[in-house]
Amino acid sequence: MPFDRLNLGVLQVLALLDGDREIGPIVDSFPDAPAEGLMAYRERYPEVYGEHDGWRLRVRAWLIRHPGGVVLVDAGIGQAGSPGVDWFGAAGRLPDLLHETGTPPDAIDTVVISHVHDDHIGGLVSFETGPDDASKPEPAFHRSRHVIQRADWDWQRQMAKENDDEAGIFSTLLAPLEEAGLVDLIDGDVAITDEVAVHHAPGHTPGHQVVRLRSEGLRAIVSADTFNHPAQLSHPDWPSGLDAFPTQAAATRRALMGEILGHPGTVMAPTHFAESFGAIKTGPDGLAAWIAR
Repeated sequence: MPFDRLNLGVLQVLALLDGDREIGPIVDSFPDAPAEGLMAYRERYPEVYGEHDGWRLRVRAWLIRHPGGVVLVDAGIGQAGSPGVDWFGAAGRLPDLLHETGTPPDAIDTVVISHVHDDHIGGLVSFETGPDDASKPEPAFHRSRHVIQRADWDWQRQMAKENDDEAGIFSTLLAPLEEAGLVDLIDGDVAITDEVAVHHAPGHTPGHQVVRLRSEGLRAIVSADTFNHPAQLSHPDWPSGLDAFPTQAAATRRALMGEILGHPGTVMAPTHFAESFGAIKTGPDGLAAWIAR
């Protein structure tokens, strides 16, 4: 199957489309954005909207090949047994996609977790059947360091004490990594390789992070959930429904836009847009806009 591909100097970035479904009214996913304004963007960005004015949600993971190895950014929805499958309505395709790219799980040395929402961490585990026929989650990438901001890890652990659904996410998707000694908690910006670095970009969650890619004078940013709808480029104060800290998320959107616009030619790679790669340009209304690559 085809993959969207970005060659960036010595780096190769593959966008792995783990899932693509209309999940419900788009105004419900962005409840604090003006509904009329949100729907007005259907003409400019039609592929973001489903047949019934729902949000056509793409879920991506990112495979980054660098001179020293392979980095995976996020792990998608996951398989049957992962919490995100219930609300998304389908299992993720990441294992098949990795197979199609010729990348066995053992070849991945680092998994960067952008944040702890279950459509980004569902594929971190696989489900092995034990002697009692019960399915037990086991790390899917058992030779990888799993890089996550401490702020997100602690936040999810605390929520697990207060909410059964969040407890299920922690126990199913994160605790197996901790038990296997695979978790690498970090605070702030950290270089993964000479060309790949994580950048703390909080607001969507307290430990939300993006990935900066730089090679041979070229730049790209895997922006994760900083922007979940391209209209947020024009209106960075429009929050996503799952922004835990909307004011901080808006400030992060503005800062990231400033960084991208300050380095012309920077490619942005968002998790949930219709297209895998693009740029920020000025739209017909004079506001910032998404231009697919």
